[in-house]
Amino acid sequence: MTQPNKEKNFFYLLCLYHLIIWTIIPYLSNKNLPLDVIEALAWGQNFDLGYTKHPPLSGWIPGILFKFFGNKDWVYYLLSQIFIIVSFIFIWKLASLFFKKKIYVLLSVLSIEGIAFFTFETPQFNVNICQLPLWIGTIYFFLKSIKNNKISDWIFLGIFSAFGFLTKYIFLYLLISLFFYLVFILIKNKKFYFNFFYSLLTFLLIIYPHLQWLSQNDFSTINYALKRGGLNEPNIYNHFLNPLKFLITQIIISFPFFLLIYLLIKKIKIRLPLKNEKFIFLLFSFLLPFFLILATSIITGSRIRTMWMIPFYSLIGIFFIYLYEDYINLKKLKNFKILLIIFLILSPALYSLRSIYFDSRTGYEGKIIASEIEKEWKTISKVNISNVGFSEWYAGNLSYQLANRPKVFLEENSEFYKKPAVIIAKDVGPNLCKRENINIKNILYKKIYNHDVCFIF
Repeated sequence: MTQPNKEKNFFYLLCLYHLIIWTIIPYLSNKNLPLDVIEALAWGQNFDLGYTKHPPLSGWIPGILFKFFGNKDWVYYLLSQIFIIVSFIFIWKLASLFFKKKIYVLLSVLSIEGIAFFTFETPQFNVNICQLPLWIGTIYFFLKSIKNNKISDWIFLGIFSAFGFLTKYIFLYLLISLFFYLVFILIKNKKFYFNFFYSLLTFLLIIYPHLQWLSQNDFSTINYALKRGGLNEPNIYNHFLNPLKFLITQIIISFPFFLLIYLLIKKIKIRLPLKNEKFIFLLFSFLLPFFLILATSIITGSRIRTMWMIPFYSLIGIFFIYLYEDYINLKKLKNFKILLIIFLILSPALYSLRSIYFDSRTGYEGKIIASEIEKEWKTISKVNISNVGFSEWYAGNLSYQLANRPKVFLEENSEFYKKPAVIIAKDVGPNLCKRENINIKNILYKKIYNHDVCFIF
């Protein structure tokens, strides 16, 4: 067996590890799906062109899966790992464009196991996980487009970048960074890629329906993003404190990764090959998005949520392996492997402990609550529950667990009350059933499993 085959086989083992371990562990340790998964499933009931918080793609995918598999928790843990594995495949393919030695390609993938985003956080399918393979795929097809200038690569670039944008607007940080690189190449080489317009046209055609939806819905997703970033609470100190918190968080997150890298290299030496085109590309595609989002926080005072940074780390392995390629000591590979194995064992163990003992969401008794509510409902009505409402978490869980899959209404409106419905909340009391200007005769309040439930029948 040749050395390259060994490395590829090791890569396949890593993918298999993620597929099995990170599907089984959360399935066994979690009583309930995480918040973001429940939220995505609630959105995915309707294949809208956008949702209150985000563009539509992260809701569509679990919504499609539910139609085939229903409320089987393992399906959505598996979904998350499929996205992680596809991301690893693109990292491998991208790294192969940077390194001749397959061992360096492999190390580019293995080293990111030191980033919790690629292990500990992966069971929760959300916009960030959904965005990850699209982020790396966009970089991959961009580099191929620049290198080969093939129309097919430019079209694939347009497709990947469009779907990335339809996952989360933060994707724009990558697109802006790649555009800057394109301008840099234009100025440096005095060469314009006319095939770029194939990519641009593809991108615009795919995102146009969402942009139309956005304008028709008062730009609700953008308003949510501004609120989430704290821009609705201006404070001069935020321009300093929020960027500082951001930097400290990134140092903590990346520490295990740098420990793995440290075990590989002969000596720490600053090496900035600024005349190297591949390195310059990595500066634009990996570091520039970081600097842009940091600059956003400094200028606007906005908070950068930790989970938002998941795709930003996708190239960290390639970047540092390429930076220290000449200083890597493969004789130290044994120490690297030992620490990697420790991480691979420790991560799921810590995840289980957190889920079982500390996480109120994954410890939520969603199945029991839904069963009790359904039992109570059958005593007052022979018609299935059509609507559930009050919050994404409580209503979303109830909708997911009930056999007939009622619609989730996050904002209770007149349509909510047209059909048999249930409002569920925590610590609200009988006032939950009181609604101004709504005349409903058949209302029953019950306290079920420490939840306030209002039956409308």
